[in-house]
Amino acid sequence: MADLVIREGKLVIPGTGIVEADIAVEGGKIIALGSGLTGREEIIASGKYVLPGIIDPHIHLGIFGDLAMEMETETRSGLMGGVTTVGCFMGGPNPYHPGFSDTIALTEGKINTDIFFHLGIMTPEQRQQIPRLIEEYGITSFKLYMAGIPGLIPDVDDGFLLRTFETAAALGDGVTICVHAENPQINAASRSEVQGRLADGTLADWTDTQPNYSEEEAVRRASYFAGLAGNRLYFVHISTGESIRALAAIKPANPKIFAETTSPYLSITKFSDKGLLAKMVPPFREEASVEALWQGVKDGVVDTIGTDNVSQTLAVKQADKGMWGAMPGYPALGTHLPVVLHHGVNKRGVSLLKVAELMSKKPAEIFGLYPQKGVIAPGSDADLVVVDLDKTVRVDHKNLGSYCDFSLYDGEELKGWPVMTIKSGRLVVKDGQVVGQVPGRYLRRSAS
Repeated sequence: MADLVIREGKLVIPGTGIVEADIAVEGGKIIALGSGLTGREEIIASGKYVLPGIIDPHIHLGIFGDLAMEMETETRSGLMGGVTTVGCFMGGPNPYHPGFSDTIALTEGKINTDIFFHLGIMTPEQRQQIPRLIEEYGITSFKLYMAGIPGLIPDVDDGFLLRTFETAAALGDGVTICVHAENPQINAASRSEVQGRLADGTLADWTDTQPNYSEEEAVRRASYFAGLAGNRLYFVHISTGESIRALAAIKPANPKIFAETTSPYLSITKFSDKGLLAKMVPPFREEASVEALWQGVKDGVVDTIGTDNVSQTLAVKQADKGMWGAMPGYPALGTHLPVVLHHGVNKRGVSLLKVAELMSKKPAEIFGLYPQKGVIAPGSDADLVVVDLDKTVRVDHKNLGSYCDFSLYDGEELKGWPVMTIKSGRLVVKDGQVVGQVPGRYLRRSAS
């Protein structure tokens, strides 16, 4: 008899299909799929859809708040939204070894999801550390900012970009370089022109400071260098239709190139009334880009959907400083899956299989976690989310489990919500309430 059996669900299994079957779980792992399975505990999914736990490959923690606190609150918010594993970007100008072991130790007893890290590479010394970071910490993905965040993160030049690509290529296809693709010179010139003309701006004006072609040009340039070096290249937070069309032409010739977009970019335009709450880097785009992103999801140009979650409060956002002075970023973990279910599945007919592929299987494959994660199969972790496509909820940030005091979707009704989250074989969230807890784990990865 198993520890747990999930009965009467429609299992959404990427690469297989939607299967009506029970799931047996023991010791935090799936041990069997079938019918007539028995367990000491049973969960009735009542014909609802059961997906592999959602993997958000792109979040940030501890930028504006205490890292230990955000590990606890924001991963709790993720669990409430069906996210069971997160990929967290960390970085700064200092060497990572040996100090990063302290950051990994912080995860113990704090995180509610499982977690893996991507490290920013900003200096030659950090680049030299990459082999040791793989060996010592099991970190196999690293990030370069072609355009940084003025005052916060420096951008890197093409020579540094190419040398880092070559370093990764020499270590093999288990190593992935993530890239924030924008052209910093174009952004600087556009920012100077727009902000010189306007004392303050709208969300659309903010978009004009980082035009669509800035991202497209950087995507094409980084793809060219990756072709020369032979490394695996992962574009984070693609936001424009121009980039999608470029990648549609580039990717068939280079299967080592992957593209991510985010649930906010799939649901909000630069003409939104959310104003500076939606200030982000890269910025939100026009409706045509939103539709192009969704077409990229359907066509397979987009490989993964993340959030680029940057937890912060309204006080940190600094609305009093106007659009030019406000901080970029927003919390997004708790609404990640509902936004995709609402805008993708229910509004645009995107299949649940596609959702499970891009939000679970592909992130696991790209970042070296498959088949431990990303699939419903014997031997895989029993991380699962039960979804009701007909459930409609009016978003209130107070109900999302985050410490943040706003949501991009406050007051909006989203149709399609997780009703249960199972983490490591235990029911931890039911109907929007935390009902159990399983310590999250740090996930080491291998470059082999």
